[in-house]
Amino acid sequence: MHRFADERYADLSLLMRTGERSGEVFDALLARGEVVVHSTELERTAEVAALGDDLIIADTREQVAAINAMIRDRRQVAGERTGEHSGEPITRRGERIGLGDRVATRRNDRDLGVANRDVWTVVGTGDDGSLVVAGRAGQRVLPRDYVSDHIELAFASTAYGAQGETVNSAHLIVGESTGAASAYVGMTRGRHHNVAHLVADSVEDARRQWIDVFNRDRADLGPGHAATRVDEAIDRYGSQAAPSSAAHQAAALAASQRRTEHQPPYTSRPPGPGVRR
Repeated sequence: MHRFADERYADLSLLMRTGERSGEVFDALLARGEVVVHSTELERTAEVAALGDDLIIADTREQVAAINAMIRDRRQVAGERTGEHSGEPITRRGERIGLGDRVATRRNDRDLGVANRDVWTVVGTGDDGSLVVAGRAGQRVLPRDYVSDHIELAFASTAYGAQGETVNSAHLIVGESTGAASAYVGMTRGRHHNVAHLVADSVEDARRQWIDVFNRDRADLGPGHAATRVDEAIDRYGSQAAPSSAAHQAAALAASQRRTEHQPPYTSRPPGPGVRR
């Protein structure tokens, strides 16, 4: 609650956290100008790509990649990038990285002083494919191999990637697979503005979608349901996806117990060090 500049929004965030009175929350957000209804998916993607430096949060990595690519192209056309040259590295995902781009490191490396999901701005490029990046932790030099394998554009992010972020303004892409937990994360990253973007035929349709979101993927549906969501997250994001909250940790435990027969119960322990998600 202390993140928000507006106390009234802090009250709305508490309702989003619990999923209570979701229709009333939608009405309040709409009145505040923090719900935008788009007629098509293409229109929505184009409009959010023109939002400048605001954080954009989407459901899937495919959506994130599409938005990141559009933002990079727009910045190129607008002259916000200095132009492509032979020293700009291309990642294994096919993303070209240049000066001024916002990127995320996706692997812990103590020697380089970077962690998974740290966000940086590119302030220098080397002819050998290396990057100089700056962030809250200072400035780092990333060699070509790390850049190629473990760097990605980060103008947009999944809800998993946005956890822990605090920015001035954030925008949530609401889709058919958006759950209550993801929507809460997406609508609570901005100090001053948090805006939900929906594709709908009408405001009434958008309101129905919003209510559906906050009836979906609720942690209070029990460990069995939560374990299923963990399985789905692994399918979507890969086998290295780690639970990012106490509820997800409990779900992982439930999933493990469900798959293992005739195992004696054990006492849970705090998770050990690993890749930060």
